Amino acid sequence: MSDPMPASPDWRKRAHDFLVDVFVMNSFSYAVAAPIELLVAGLSFAEHLQVRAVALVLNTLIGRPYGLWRDWVLGRSATGPASSAWRRYWVDTLIFLSFQLPLYVSNMLLGGAQLDGILKAAATATLLSGFLGRPYGLYLEWFKNLVARRFPLVAGA
Repeated sequence: MSDPMPASPDWRKRAHDFLVDVFVMNSFSYAVAAPIELLVAGLSFAEHLQVRAVALVLNTLIGRPYGLWRDWVLGRSATGPASSAWRRYWVDTLIFLSFQLPLYVSNMLLGGAQLDGILKAAATATLLSGFLGRPYGLYLEWFKNLVARRFPLVAGA
C-alpha cells in the first residue's frame, strides 16, 4: 500500500525546522523563566505552573516565527558566522528582546500573574536579555547542527 501523501524533501525540511525551533524555544524558555518566576517575581508554584502551561502553548506557536524572525534579521543585518563576536552578541540580543519581551509580558498576563510580579519579571527579563539573546542563538545553532548530523536526510533536504 503506497503512502497517500509522500513527504517531499521540502515538506520534511519545513517540518524539521518547525520541530527544532519549537523544541529549542520551549526548553530554553523553561530553563530561564522558572527561576525568574519562582525566585525573583515570587510567584507561587501554582502560578508558575499556570504561566508555564500557557508558555508551552505560546512557545509552540511562536517557536518557528521566532526562528524565521531571527534568520531574517541576521540576513538583513549581514550577521553570520564570519561576523565579530560582539556583532553576533548585539544582534542576537536585540532579536531576542524585540521578539520575546512583549510575548513574555503577555504570557504572564494570560497566566494570571499579579501586576507587581509581571513588572518585576519584565524588568528582570529585560536586564537578562543581554545574557540570553546570544546564548539562545548559540543553543539554537548547536541544536540545529546536532539534528543535522543525526538526521542528515531530513535536515539537509
